[in-house]
Amino acid sequence: MKKLLCFLVSLLIIASVFPFYCLAGGETFTVIAFGDSITAAGEWQKYIEPFYGIYIINAGVGGDTTNTAKTRFKKDVLDRNPDIVFISLGVNDCAIDMARYVDIDTYKANMAYFIDECKKIGARVIVNIPTPVVDEQYLTRHEAEPFEPYGGPNGIVTLYAEACLEVATEKGVAIADLNGYFKSIDGYEKYFPDGVHPNGTGYKMYAEVVMKAYQSLWRGDVNFDGIIDRYDYILVKRIYMKTVILGKTQLLSADVNQNGETDTYDYILIKRHCMKTYNIV
Repeated sequence: MKKLLCFLVSLLIIASVFPFYCLAGGETFTVIAFGDSITAAGEWQKYIEPFYGIYIINAGVGGDTTNTAKTRFKKDVLDRNPDIVFISLGVNDCAIDMARYVDIDTYKANMAYFIDECKKIGARVIVNIPTPVVDEQYLTRHEAEPFEPYGGPNGIVTLYAEACLEVATEKGVAIADLNGYFKSIDGYEKYFPDGVHPNGTGYKMYAEVVMKAYQSLWRGDVNFDGIIDRYDYILVKRIYMKTVILGKTQLLSADVNQNGETDTYDYILIKRHCMKTYNIV
């Protein structure tokens, strides 16, 4: 009888410290990709889903601006009560030669709205900064004159990308700076054959940038409770002692120094974060 009582007490202690899904290695998230045609294609998501073992609900609509996307935001995003939301909008807003054009101040206000509403329901947000466009191909479908004051279509896209980055930074959400990434590559234009949409290689590169932002959501927060605390460093200790089995995203979040393994260094970094002598975020 004594042994049984001790066993039950031990179980209660463990349960109070670790959510069951952590011990079981389960990861059940509602993840939504909210965006335009680059999201609607479903190409960048297909690299992320198997890597993390998640399913991403595709809420992309071709041709969407932040204005048109706003009309469906409640139904396609908020009503699904997501845990994680990717927001990928902006290139269509820049189409100054078309009726769908959204001025930059309205664009910023819309992006802020999306982020704020997601935060209100407890969803974590990753903002995918708009990718650059290739002027020559872009102008086969658009009038050139309205873009001249900006030095061409990519000039105005750059302004919107900067505005998007500004809003996301102010709101303190995860950022996948796709604009900065592609523009840092010599000859990036070859990855956008129609001037706007990535090709197969381009989508893979796109996904790699987004994956880093996704992983940053959880860095150090091993039990996914929204804070980095002693429960996380206890879990890390149990990982390298091989007394707990966790899911892939949890293991990646435990690798604080991102050296490819979970070890005592990660344990120390999380502990130092809790002691306020090191900042993980």
